[in-house]
Amino acid sequence: MKIVTVIPLKKGAFRENLTYFTSKDVQDGSIVNIPLRNQKILGLVISSEDASNIKSNVKSMSFNLKKIDEIKGESIFTKEYLKSILEISDYFASKKNTGIVSLIPSAFRENYDKISKFKSKEAKLPSKLGSFASNIKTEKLLFQAPLEDRISFYKTFIRASFAEKKSVFIVLPTEHDIEIFLQILSKGIEKFTFTMHGNLTAKKQIEKFGQIITSTHPILVLGTTPFLSIPRQDFGTIILENENSTAYKMIFKPHFDLRTFVELYASKINAKLILSDSLLRFETIARKEIDNFSEIHPLSFKTNFRGEIEITGKQEKFKILTDASLEEIKNNITKKENTFIFSLRKGLATMTICRDCSEPVMCDRCSAPVVLYLSRDGKKRMFICNRCATEKNPEMKCPKCDSWNLMPLGIGTDTVFEEIKKQFSKTKIFKLDKESAKTAIGANKIIKEFEESSGAILIGTEMALFYLKEKVPLSIIASFDSLWSIPNFRMGEKIIGLLLSILSKTENKLIIQTKNESDPAILAIRTGNLLSFIREELEDRENLGYPPFKRFIKITHLGNKDETIKAKDVLVRLFQEYKPEIFSGFVAKLKDKYVTNALIKLEPKRWSLPELSTNSSIDQNLLAKLQSLPPSFSVNIDPEDLL
Repeated sequence: MKIVTVIPLKKGAFRENLTYFTSKDVQDGSIVNIPLRNQKILGLVISSEDASNIKSNVKSMSFNLKKIDEIKGESIFTKEYLKSILEISDYFASKKNTGIVSLIPSAFRENYDKISKFKSKEAKLPSKLGSFASNIKTEKLLFQAPLEDRISFYKTFIRASFAEKKSVFIVLPTEHDIEIFLQILSKGIEKFTFTMHGNLTAKKQIEKFGQIITSTHPILVLGTTPFLSIPRQDFGTIILENENSTAYKMIFKPHFDLRTFVELYASKINAKLILSDSLLRFETIARKEIDNFSEIHPLSFKTNFRGEIEITGKQEKFKILTDASLEEIKNNITKKENTFIFSLRKGLATMTICRDCSEPVMCDRCSAPVVLYLSRDGKKRMFICNRCATEKNPEMKCPKCDSWNLMPLGIGTDTVFEEIKKQFSKTKIFKLDKESAKTAIGANKIIKEFEESSGAILIGTEMALFYLKEKVPLSIIASFDSLWSIPNFRMGEKIIGLLLSILSKTENKLIIQTKNESDPAILAIRTGNLLSFIREELEDRENLGYPPFKRFIKITHLGNKDETIKAKDVLVRLFQEYKPEIFSGFVAKLKDKYVTNALIKLEPKRWSLPELSTNSSIDQNLLAKLQSLPPSFSVNIDPEDLL
């Protein structure tokens, strides 16, 4: 009899590993059918041992072992893919069954028998995996260039790969991105181009799975990360496109950063990896030196915007739209040309200004606008800089006119919409944010009507930039200063990325409304060269001990007042040797709930994998402590922010 350890391949609050028995021989990596809670589900065998070898352990078990129902044989998913999931689960301190469920599409798991039938029809391809040797270092390349330059390179590169009988997989963060690249890259190779994403029906996913695995010709796949699980053997290159997109970071458990998984898997199969975007993450740029990444071409730090950039905003009296902006909109309407007005978000995007002289309150340390916060009980005011966390005296006066008359202020889409309606009542006005468009269909409908109009105005958040297909003659950033009100240690990088996105949708002129013309991000955009800004940002991160120079591990607890006190004691005691920084967070729309965060900073090589960084490993002592935390605690490795 064999005692078999199995990982369940189904969502649910299961234990990470389950134990069963069988009289048959079963190999590690096999797929089996197991009984669980009055149902039969798939499981992945991770170990199998003769019962005679562990007889005493079997007798001491507090439960009766159940028998495996069916052994389906060796997994259709490659050992390299499954091993990558298991290792990345440790990296993100997550349960392995949660990792597998997250990175193998449900259509494949729930229809395993159907897709496994394609294995017998699998095309006879040169085995990329078979030639893999652990001592061969995977080629990792950086590609930072405007979209049109990247597309031009891909067209040539894909055809060259086909000539070498190698397929290419371009990983993209969203379905919308996939559709954009499909339209451009599939011309002339339509028969060999496939798209794969979670919004396809299960039937369509299975159909395309079969086509991909049985095609004898090299292919191009444009897909989201989980579809790398398709076991085709000839992927010579994996391109991680839109590398800077936050959509790669999973919001919910297991909080995987899918970029990290893609890099690990590419190393496992010795595929060339290209990290690509108009602006790569700053920490990725830093890895050029830290991890000796190569470049396809010298990284481009030029903005390549051929239009005009105007800075406006210094007026005696505060206005939602400056006189200069209103005049440009009026001229645009006269010429029957469209205008896009960017606003940070729906509702208020908070900053603080003086009512008497309209001067914004700035941080003494980094010159970013400070935000006025209230304590939970509403009795204490705090001015805090969300860029560097510097606090200012809540009783401070305006540094320009010595007035006490300070107030929080913000410009959201609703505010701008009402102002535009007053100023241009006869003009077609559109609004695009999460409230006005609940679905992609709704957003596309608004954009289509806007782009088919003449002399129209679109007011939108960052969401609008994903859907705009044509460039607009004029774009206006209604309140640049409020961008710094978002508490995120990566905010400088995100602001530069946002400005580049707006420029990419603008034909002739961009107006930036700001009280701080010397803001370093604005200066970088105006000069058209981002290199100095990025260097300074990375120097600041190194001095402050931020990624990529430190590995961040954030532990979060949400509970009532008593639970929070106990949680803080647990965090301090359990992680004492790692010197965690304990701080409170923010909770929206939850009464009587408190957030407690613990931040652990490590040298990156103490928490990484050899395929990601040479001579690195995962601190097993810390991993055991993280995995011992009860479900009320959430662990986030490489968090996007610290709130």
